Amino acid sequence: MRTTTDTTLTGNPLLRIIVLCVLYLAQGIPHGFVTIALGVWFVTQGVDVEGIATLATASVLPWSFKWAWGPVVDRYQIRRYGRRRPWILFAQSLMILSALCLLGVDDPAAQVGSIAAIVFVHNLFSGLQDVSVDALAVDLLAPRERGRANGLMYGSKYLGTSIGGAGLGWLLGTQGFEVAVLAMCGLLGAIMLVPLSVRERPGERILPLGDRASGRLVEAPGEVGERSANQSFLNLFLRLFRSFGHRNTLLAVVLALLVWLPNGMTYPVGLVLFMDQLGWEQVEYTTLTGTWGIGAALLGSVAGGFVADTIGPRRLATIAACAYTALFCVPGACPLAWLEDRTFAGAYLIVTELVQGTLTVSLFAIFMSVSWKIVAATQFTAYMAMLNLSYSGGTMLAGTIEGWGLDYWQVFLLAAAVQVLVLPVLPFCSPSPESGLAVLDDPPPSGDS
Repeated sequence: MRTTTDTTLTGNPLLRIIVLCVLYLAQGIPHGFVTIALGVWFVTQGVDVEGIATLATASVLPWSFKWAWGPVVDRYQIRRYGRRRPWILFAQSLMILSALCLLGVDDPAAQVGSIAAIVFVHNLFSGLQDVSVDALAVDLLAPRERGRANGLMYGSKYLGTSIGGAGLGWLLGTQGFEVAVLAMCGLLGAIMLVPLSVRERPGERILPLGDRASGRLVEAPGEVGERSANQSFLNLFLRLFRSFGHRNTLLAVVLALLVWLPNGMTYPVGLVLFMDQLGWEQVEYTTLTGTWGIGAALLGSVAGGFVADTIGPRRLATIAACAYTALFCVPGACPLAWLEDRTFAGAYLIVTELVQGTLTVSLFAIFMSVSWKIVAATQFTAYMAMLNLSYSGGTMLAGTIEGWGLDYWQVFLLAAAVQVLVLPVLPFCSPSPESGLAVLDDPPPSGDS
């Protein structure tokens, strides 16, 4: 049995949790910068709902295609440097380079289309980083670690979103666009030093030059078998096709495509509501959402990971989805409270983030439990891509809904009606029983089997 003095990710449980959390932090920083800081700054510069929706869509839509990275990451590996580590380093390098391209836009507020195009490309590479990190988690995390690990990892993404939203938002508002972008790139560069300095398994090399392997390469028999089974794209896609041929995996697809539509529908409307109709200042909004709001989401995701291990992820997701539906009904039930009481509106934002964080981590656990391990990186990535397609579909609908002439509270009620549709789907997203293909996760200990 390896001791905690092992400095590889396979042998040191604490180290692998820390590394996974740091890598998720890297995803959150640019997400917070674009969706909170840059979105709010654009509103203050006179950009309309359509422009905000374009930016939001560009930041999320590429994640809908990240499933295409899964087979590539599963199929091609440079084993002497780690199964997933080279992909992580490659993706993070491209994330930094694409973010630096933002500095080439002379007038960001007047060239929203150019900013959105760069954000789109950046998120393609961010999606590759996410696929690689998720694959690393699937490889290394024991079943008993996955619930709390998911919570801590996604909590780290929320922390990164807070840094990108509140911290970089403050820089954007006080120091300007260029300083904020350079600060973001500096943070991503510092984070890249973490995967650059660790090994996944004993015997791997860290760098091509000036580094020796730490002994004989150690690889578990199951990893050898999985790599052999996935030795061609044809084998990968045949297994992936078979994995989606069951009721639980197909209904999980329906769940993924529905669950974030309401969130995407209300994001542009809510942003304009707070900044234009309610008269919030940029720093006031980004500070609240980037600190208290993200803190609530972090609490929901971390606590939700532990709760999901106790009562089961489907039961937790049902509770969170019901709470989310009720929250969408609040603007219609209390329309005057938005105009008369900023404390009420601020509390609403914070509670919404708490519920969203809880629902997110429960969904992650559900999709892990229905995935088959032999194609886990590809299948789990497909579910994550569908979640992002759901959100980006909602943001695209927001532009259409604006033309209907609905009041903001009517849009929120429409979102509540869509959210209700996920409730009858959740009970059927049960863990996969395919023991012959090594299910990714064991059934929950109680209440969800």
